Amino acid sequence: MTPRCVIPILALALAASCKPASDPEPNRGLAPPPPTPRHDGSLDGEVLESVDAQIRAIELDPLSAAARKQLGLLYVANGAPAEAAEAFLQSTQIDPENAQTWFFRALALEQINELDEAMTAITTAQQLDPDRTSLYWQPGFWLLDAGRAAEALPLFEEAAAIESRSGVTAADGAAHRVGRGRCLLELDRPEEAVPILEELRTIVDHYYASYLLGQAYRRVGRGDEAEVIRATGALDPPSYPDPWMEEVAASGRGLDARLSWIETLQAARRLDEAAVALAEARQRWPKDIYLLHRLAELHRLRGQSASRIRVLKQAVRIDPDHAASHYNLSIALQQQGELHKALNHAYMATRANPSLTPAWLQIGRLLILTNRLDRGPREGDLDLVNAALEPLDKAFELGVDEQNEHIMYGHLLMRANRLDDATQILERLLDRPDANPKAWAVLSKVHAARGDHRAALATAIDGLNLFPNQPALLQIVDEYRRASGGGAPSQ
Repeated sequence: MTPRCVIPILALALAASCKPASDPEPNRGLAPPPPTPRHDGSLDGEVLESVDAQIRAIELDPLSAAARKQLGLLYVANGAPAEAAEAFLQSTQIDPENAQTWFFRALALEQINELDEAMTAITTAQQLDPDRTSLYWQPGFWLLDAGRAAEALPLFEEAAAIESRSGVTAADGAAHRVGRGRCLLELDRPEEAVPILEELRTIVDHYYASYLLGQAYRRVGRGDEAEVIRATGALDPPSYPDPWMEEVAASGRGLDARLSWIETLQAARRLDEAAVALAEARQRWPKDIYLLHRLAELHRLRGQSASRIRVLKQAVRIDPDHAASHYNLSIALQQQGELHKALNHAYMATRANPSLTPAWLQIGRLLILTNRLDRGPREGDLDLVNAALEPLDKAFELGVDEQNEHIMYGHLLMRANRLDDATQILERLLDRPDANPKAWAVLSKVHAARGDHRAALATAIDGLNLFPNQPALLQIVDEYRRASGGGAPSQ
């Protein structure tokens, strides 16, 4: 909006200031009415209450750009982007110099598929705040996802230039590297993408970065290198920090949105803010199990073990058949050293939900601890080993990803003389990009238990080639060297 368009509003404001102080509605009619929600059932409960309250606040102060911006945030955070775009537009008409509001308007427009209009709004935001990298990579991804890579690339390049001028890697530096790499691959310029994506892997440890670099290597004929960095896991891109988007997240209403925001605050260790958000949410949902879990997590992060256990016991009383409550309480009790109580709640978790993999793992871990199987093999402990393997078998039947759990399971399978199962479990770990050298060590011992000492030594040496000076692997090789009279046996 041009400056002369603001003059009539300002003139009306001045005229209003001359009204008698007793006028009960001095500001009515000075600005357009705020957008009201469409009554299509998409907004209800706490969301609708918050929107109605914000509209009343605007009616009391129609010339508040901040109030209309907050209304827009409520709309965009709760699934009403069309109403949000209108509220943000009204805010910019009152305060056209607020870059953040222009960005939020662009965000809302993109969500209703008005991409060209969104790009116009983001251009204004860039002019007002030219050194904010997110004002370039955010719309870059919008264009890229719309199949407009050639238009997106200059935006990612500008974000990179801003970072370069600052002299340090930006917190959101992965964003423009991912964007540039993707654009260059889509534009069939993989040789230019390779160095960018190689640099990306040095600043972010994420499957998606490995996936993109592998794609680039294959496109330039470096297939062997692509195989070495083969990505596993979900191929969703990483999240990129953008403080402005936090205002959107904080404006979410309803239980799910509140829980998500509280979890975000806790993950960022912003515990005082999380405590406030929890208190507000619990005023409306005082007995919600998941809010109680978030409260227990807050106590854990603050080192308040007794309070954490107390809250989880409250959750169990409210819903005795809630599996996650029993599981979380089991973990808390274990950390307090109350192993038998922890085991009881782990069993209760599996009774409530037989498909809860972590609870079966917890039973296995607790049986190892309570039966002291973690202190090494003892004569006559085979029955105890098999008892611990029963819940672990169930867990792995359901599916387990964490490699430390695989290593524990493989080691216990070896002690039960289930050597084929142990080999299969441990060999899965060797191709992982985040592989743990302990996998080679335990697998070497499995081969030794078979009597295949050539394979045992070869496995340990293979591990050492990847992880030089790893103590467990060095010890295995040294034992073979001593057994052969000082030199490593031939392979």
